[in-house]
Amino acid sequence: MPEDVKVLRNALNSDSSEINIGMAGTAMRFLTAYYSVQEGKEVVLTGDERMKQRPIGELVEVLRLLGADIHYVEKADFPPLKIKGRKLKGGEVEMSASVSSQFISALMMIGPLVENGLQLRLNGKVLSKPYIELTADCLRNCSVEVRCEGNLILVPSGKYDFPKLEIEADWSAASYFYALAAARPNSKLLLKGLKLDSSQGDSIQADWFKKMGVSSTQKENGVEVFSSGKIDFPSELDFSNQPDLAQTFAFLAATLGKELKLTGLDNLRIKETDRVSALKTELKKLGISVSVDGNSMTVSGSISVKEARIKTYNDHRMAMSAAVLSSIIPTEIENPDVVAKSFPAFWSFFNR
Repeated sequence: MPEDVKVLRNALNSDSSEINIGMAGTAMRFLTAYYSVQEGKEVVLTGDERMKQRPIGELVEVLRLLGADIHYVEKADFPPLKIKGRKLKGGEVEMSASVSSQFISALMMIGPLVENGLQLRLNGKVLSKPYIELTADCLRNCSVEVRCEGNLILVPSGKYDFPKLEIEADWSAASYFYALAAARPNSKLLLKGLKLDSSQGDSIQADWFKKMGVSSTQKENGVEVFSSGKIDFPSELDFSNQPDLAQTFAFLAATLGKELKLTGLDNLRIKETDRVSALKTELKKLGISVSVDGNSMTVSGSISVKEARIKTYNDHRMAMSAAVLSSIIPTEIENPDVVAKSFPAFWSFFNR
C-alpha cells in the first residue's frame, strides 16, 4: 500500500490530538478540509520540514470564509494548523485556481457536509483541471449531484451514499513504463488495471506516446503497450493539466537525446521538492543543456557521462522518472525507497 494512502487511512482512524502526515501533501490538503467539518474534534495537523514549506493559505482562507476555525501554529499560510471542527455554513466563495487543484478537490469533498452546500467560483488559470473533473465524477458516483458550469462548481448539501467502487490503476505511474518502452524499441508491456477510456487526466499520455511510436491496446485486464522504435518526438508539450508527467518526459528526452520544451510548469516548484530546480540540476549533471524561462523549461543535447547518479530530493517522482536512464547507461538512484510514497513495488516491476 502506498505510504500516502497509509498516512491518510491512519489519520482518519486516529483519536490523537496531533496528526503528523509527514510529506503527504494530498493528505494535508484533504485533511485540512475534513477536520474543519468534524464537529467537536480539535487537532493539530502537521508534517515534515518540507511540508511546513508548502503553502496552504489559499485553502485555509476559503475554509474560514465558510466558517472554519483554523489557526496557524507557526508561520502564517503554512502548516502546522490547529483546527477545531464545527458545522460550516457553506455558501458562495471564490478562490484562485492556479495554486493547487487539491485545494479545490478538498473543498468539493466537504461540500455535501456543509449547511448550505458549496458554490465555488474559480479565478484565474485553472491548473490540473482533469483532477477537478475526476473529483466531480467520484462525488457523482457517491450520489452527490455536482454541477460544473464554466468556472463555477456547485456542490449541494446532503449526504454520501457509498457504492462499491472500482479503483483504476494509476496513469501517472504508467508513464514510467511507457517511457521505458519508448527507450527500448520492440518492447511489449502489459500494464494491468489501466483503462484507455479513463477520466484520469494523465491518460492523455497514450495519445502522446502513440505519436512517438508507442501503441496502446485495451485488453481485458489492462493496456498492452508496444514500441515500434519509430519515434517522432514532440518539440513541445504543455503540462498544465498533467504536471506529474513533466519529469517523465524530461528524463525521456535526455535518454533519447531529443530537444523538448516543457510548458505549464506553474506549480512544480511547490511539490515534494522544487521540481523545476531539481530537474535542472540533475539533467545538467548528465551533460544535458537546460534553460528555464518562467514556467517553461527546454532540455536539449545528449547524455555525455558514462554512468548516472541521480539525487531524488525525497521526491518519489524524481526517482521513478529517472529510472529510464538505465536503458542507456548504468544508473544509481539515491534513496530509491522514496517510491514507497506512491508505488512501493515500483522497482520490482521496473526490473522485471
